[in-house]
Amino acid sequence: MGGTIDKDYPKLTAGYAFEFGDESAASRILTAHPNLGVSFSVDSICKKDSLEVTDVDRRMLLEAIRNIIAESSQPPRIVVTHGTDTMVDTATYILERIQANSAVVAFTGATKPERFVDSDASFNVGLAVGTTSIYRSGVFIAMNGNVIPAEKCFRDKTTGLYVRKVEG
Repeated sequence: MGGTIDKDYPKLTAGYAFEFGDESAASRILTAHPNLGVSFSVDSICKKDSLEVTDVDRRMLLEAIRNIIAESSQPPRIVVTHGTDTMVDTATYILERIQANSAVVAFTGATKPERFVDSDASFNVGLAVGTTSIYRSGVFIAMNGNVIPAEKCFRDKTTGLYVRKVEG
């Protein structure tokens, strides 16, 4: 879906006017690990900052997920990279529209572009891939070492961290 994780250094302008490159961060991260133990394919739905993601974009993602489910003999493992500002919104949108027990979907992203040396991108993508191997179904946020069901997750505006809603 885009987001900070996929942002790249500008090719035509100087400064910090980041743009989206041709190859996704997830593809670069997963390809860099030849002994990954899972096969994967990467499909680009849109390349946007998450503040620009609309319900039209979310419907395109939903249709892509439904197509993967329809082509799979067992619940597929799906990782979605997404901008951090509206990740929970999109995860909830997907959760409310896919059939229960039909797939495991892990949403992840990064607070700095994957191209940055100190980015959390590879850690978070690895966490998301691991999430899809542990759970058989559901929609999750996999960020900063935490895996939280989408329906129980929110982003703390003070810390920027994803936390579990307190029940009660």
